[in-house]
Amino acid sequence: MKIKQVSSKDVNDIFFLEKSVFNKNAFSKALIKKLIRNNLYFLKLEKNKIRKEIIGFIIVVKDRIDRANIINFLVNPNYHNKGYGSFLLFNTVKKIKESTDIKKVVLNVQVKNSTAIKLYRKFGFKIVQKINQYYQSKEDAYLMKLDIL
Repeated sequence: MKIKQVSSKDVNDIFFLEKSVFNKNAFSKALIKKLIRNNLYFLKLEKNKIRKEIIGFIIVVKDRIDRANIINFLVNPNYHNKGYGSFLLFNTVKKIKESTDIKKVVLNVQVKNSTAIKLYRKFGFKIVQKINQYYQSKEDAYLMKLDIL
């Protein structure tokens, strides 16, 4: 298992995974291309096979001087409950903590996604607000926050 920076050659694999997991809430291919160029971190989790398979990714942007925003995070459902999400989130939060100017990390998660909420809580994220009809699908989201000490 390796975590690497996403590059432009990964666009199709990232987009396919994004679309298969998030359906109508998925980012467009054009947005993914833009985020590859403009991010704090855009990391992929690769499984070491003959052809390296991207099984997950995380996108972090700096949306304020002292705040990082995890705007997208997913692991292929075939790899859920095996520690891959924890591995990717742990290493990403560690990288963010190494940035001296970041004081907090935020993210949005679907209210009904109890598995993801449990994972974020495990890493110290707290629900701070419910946002009605946040997603394109009109589903509600929680805003969660992690203070960096």
